[in-house]
Amino acid sequence: MEIRFSQRPGCWERYLQRQYQNPLFAEIRDREVTQAEVERAQKRDESERQKFTSQFQKLLEEVATLQAQVEADVVLHLRTKIDSLYEHCAGLGGKDYSMEKNALVKLGELIVESIRASGLHDSKTLKELEKEMVARQLHFNLLEYPLIAHLLHPESPINEASIVPTLLSEENKALRAAMTLFGAEQQKILCTAARDLIKRLQIEGKRVPSVVLLRLETMEQPINKLN
Repeated sequence: MEIRFSQRPGCWERYLQRQYQNPLFAEIRDREVTQAEVERAQKRDESERQKFTSQFQKLLEEVATLQAQVEADVVLHLRTKIDSLYEHCAGLGGKDYSMEKNALVKLGELIVESIRASGLHDSKTLKELEKEMVARQLHFNLLEYPLIAHLLHPESPINEASIVPTLLSEENKALRAAMTLFGAEQQKILCTAARDLIKRLQIEGKRVPSVVLLRLETMEQPINKLN
């Protein structure tokens, strides 16, 4: 029976979609993905969307009611909340959230401008703020790939057992982005585990698509650059 997936799956549905008829997950699944599982995942993703929408509206109300003069810690707390909501938004399915993401980016920029304009910080603090801005933008760039948001989700379904087959199931651009989340030692561990998984599947006579071998090469690129 063919499974019906959404056009824009969220974190939990995408997790099942990767596993559907995928030999890379054979060791952690003893049966095929069912429509009932997908529907449960879709409900969880819908709950995530509702949670984000509620928090997003509360943030807008909070910003709208800010006084002209506000304590620095309140402003910094708002910036943290904005960044957290952006990360949450990046992993949602169901629709295009470009408008919400753009709004969060603009709010973050306003927060930074208010910190600069306050005159309460010395040049060293402002330099640190500039560094944070650059790092923040790089992080947001990574979040253009939903996989990144799904990996970083505090309750991510992608666990230790499924992370390697998950990485090997992604397109190269998303895979390259995902590998930057890990340090050199973690990258080596993941690549070794990926090679071992492929070898075991081949020994068992399971067909491993050639594209998976190319993805393994992509995973190994950061390590090879260090050698």
